[in-house]
Amino acid sequence: MQTMTIKKLIFLSFVASQFIACAKVSITKALENAIDTNVGQEQPETPTTTPTPGTLEPEIVGFRLDEEVEKFKLRYEMEDPIVKATDNKGQGNDDLYGTRNFRVVLHGVMYRGGANNLYLDSPRANANPLPTVGLKNLCEEDFSAAVYLYSENFSKAPKSVVCKNTSHQDQTLQYKQYAAAGENDKILSMIYDRIKGKLNGPIYAHCWNGWHSSGLISGMALKQFCGWSNEKVDAYWVMNTDGNSSGFASIRKKLKDFKPLLKYSITSAERALICPE
Repeated sequence: MQTMTIKKLIFLSFVASQFIACAKVSITKALENAIDTNVGQEQPETPTTTPTPGTLEPEIVGFRLDEEVEKFKLRYEMEDPIVKATDNKGQGNDDLYGTRNFRVVLHGVMYRGGANNLYLDSPRANANPLPTVGLKNLCEEDFSAAVYLYSENFSKAPKSVVCKNTSHQDQTLQYKQYAAAGENDKILSMIYDRIKGKLNGPIYAHCWNGWHSSGLISGMALKQFCGWSNEKVDAYWVMNTDGNSSGFASIRKKLKDFKPLLKYSITSAERALICPE
């Protein structure tokens, strides 16, 4: 009786091992068939997320746009883009001596105006870049760059100045020359870099008087970064010529024709911080 039980157990173990072996063969064949079926077929790609325009740049360590905006708002107290820190004769804020008709465009980011050449202690022709004293004062006011919107006599101007800024740290201001109409992309790129923290101070864009070409590039910046309409920027351009708006139809057309560029899109939070009221 015991011998019969042992035989049965041996027989059942044999049957079970054969069943498992057959199952393994079936699974292997099924996998091979599945692989053969998929050979040559395009496999679906892993979904990717497209970055939202205006968030393509990595965060700059230590840079806070909100803190920069607040610092310059408190310093110049210009909520309105019509208000001036220096007047047509360069008088007003002594820290900005060398500028004329200094106004805010984008808080903590971009300012505009003219060059005070006519009313310097040693006057010179109006058709000139910023005097060195103006560049030095902007540097000491934490500006990282100034842009001359004409070409006359720029070759004689310093291309950079070094100073101690308001934090008593070494500061370098770069002086660039770009045309508002033909090289606006380069200027907008600088503005975008400042918004994203790649420049350690604001930009001062200027022509001779602070009226026409500075108004053109400023209007483009307000369309690009603040979403201003054609009607609003045209009225802004006229108002900031201080009554000298006649005969500049081509500039006003260039401002109207400008279309904001997707590559310089910013976030709604950034826009709320920098755009004037």
